[in-house]
Amino acid sequence: MNTRKIIRSLNGVFPIVKPHGITSAEVLNTIKQQLYKELEIHKSGELKLGHGGTLDSTATGVMAVGIGNGCKKLKCLLHGDKKYQVQCQLGIATDTYNETGKVVTEMAYDHVTEELLRASLREFHGRIKQLPPLYSALKMNGRRYSDLAREGVEVTIEPRRVFCYEAHLTSFSPPYFGLLVSTGPGFYIRSLIHDLGQAVGSCAHVRELQRTKHGPFTLSDALPEDKWNAEQIMQSVTRFRNIIDKYYREYKMATFKDKW
Repeated sequence: MNTRKIIRSLNGVFPIVKPHGITSAEVLNTIKQQLYKELEIHKSGELKLGHGGTLDSTATGVMAVGIGNGCKKLKCLLHGDKKYQVQCQLGIATDTYNETGKVVTEMAYDHVTEELLRASLREFHGRIKQLPPLYSALKMNGRRYSDLAREGVEVTIEPRRVFCYEAHLTSFSPPYFGLLVSTGPGFYIRSLIHDLGQAVGSCAHVRELQRTKHGPFTLSDALPEDKWNAEQIMQSVTRFRNIIDKYYREYKMATFKDKW
């Protein structure tokens, strides 16, 4: 198969496993550089890539990537459901709500029991109002809140309505605990843990975060970094083409109904 035919076939959506310590944008750049080198592409803009939802640089797991014409279908995944495994720590709050931030509060946590955590988690089930973290990819006037915050610009964030399908305690060894969380679009796990810490009369932050499901994609579907090459990507795009097309049609129908 010649290079031009391969490029024409690279149109669709495929899942990858995002590694720790790299931003979502850097992931796309890494994949693009690999494909440009492998396919001997010299013209900038020959391949278009995008992703269907940002993961924090320290987070890992499933990330949907659009390539070529598949980029236009990423909207359906931005509005898709997601699942996460998260490891948390009680007694310490940070400005980023995760382990990368500056410690802003320390509180006692010895009163927090497994039963109290489980009971408090139920408060976050269903449709809730959630205040996104200041350090996030959300934008104001085209600039990320996180960049504005680092520059000392005062930012007012409004709470948003989000949906939590389930949030289960998977481990409890104070000050550490683990959760399995299933959410709708726009949900911030970091905000959930921050708010949960307050709900149990202490504070908390995220230590580790892994997305295990994104729309129709699971971890077992996703390409690890050593398989970010043209052949593997082409196979993955082909494998999921019908699934994504169906997902996209359903998204468009739902959007149309909402307008009416």
